[in-house]
Amino acid sequence: MYTPEEIRAYYTRTANAAGAVADAAKQFYLRYPDHPQAAKAREIYFDMLHTAVALSSTDKIAELETATAERLKDPKLDDAARFGLSLRLLQSAVSGRQYAGDDAMRAELEKRAWQLARDYPGHTDGYKYLLNLARAAPPEKSAALCAEILASCKDAAIDAECRGLITRTAALGKPLTLTLALNNGKTLALENLRGKVVVLLFWDSAGRFSSKALWAVNELYKTYHARGLEAIGLNFDPDAAKMAATLKDVPVEWPQYRDVPAGRTVQDRFGLHTLPTCWFVDKKGVLRELNGERDPNGITEKLLAE
Repeated sequence: MYTPEEIRAYYTRTANAAGAVADAAKQFYLRYPDHPQAAKAREIYFDMLHTAVALSSTDKIAELETATAERLKDPKLDDAARFGLSLRLLQSAVSGRQYAGDDAMRAELEKRAWQLARDYPGHTDGYKYLLNLARAAPPEKSAALCAEILASCKDAAIDAECRGLITRTAALGKPLTLTLALNNGKTLALENLRGKVVVLLFWDSAGRFSSKALWAVNELYKTYHARGLEAIGLNFDPDAAKMAATLKDVPVEWPQYRDVPAGRTVQDRFGLHTLPTCWFVDKKGVLRELNGERDPNGITEKLLAE
């Protein structure tokens, strides 16, 4: 296994090599503008600039920005091509900040995502990046970023996501009141589980990672149930048969409830549209974590110890 320092040194060497290739390609097409390979050299120059920046060569960022700006001036480019160039610049610049730490990477992404959103109002990608940042941010930052997105974005789906996230962050750190219904009419009030740590998995069969999340909560339940962990699944499938089909492949050992289409009480209340997602409630019934899938074991250990 390589150490983080060795891995970073490798990528730094690779970035420097890519930068050197970019320099050589530029020298070639500037010196021989009419050469049959000049156009290819221009493409190599541009691609190697991207490679160098994406691998952390910060001294090439300004040059890549200039090269991208020059390409964007081409009147033959349509909106899709212009957007693709700008999106690629964002991705390379953000990737290149990975070794500067998470905060630097997030700051770079926020700055460039706003620029992308302003420059291309017909595309939602910039706002989607910002929404992902809001999901991972502390509550106050998350709510503030969502408010900024709402003031600028006109997309209905993103609007709904932002409003839901504002509602969810407002609920964090407060007692969570929730009553869940089974198909047979029985209900479960979350308040009845006080004294237990509760993990809530919200999912539907269409979610790309729902089966993986069900298996993960299953393992969590097996490991910690004897120490006081309870697990609850809340399914948002409009068709109960889809939920049943998924559960045939994942033999869960903890109760599953449905937020049925006629009521949609939980989904509408919290704006839960991106699934699956995992919440944690502490022994006092307080909602403590909205993104529990990131470190379920660590969160469980912490809350059980309180």
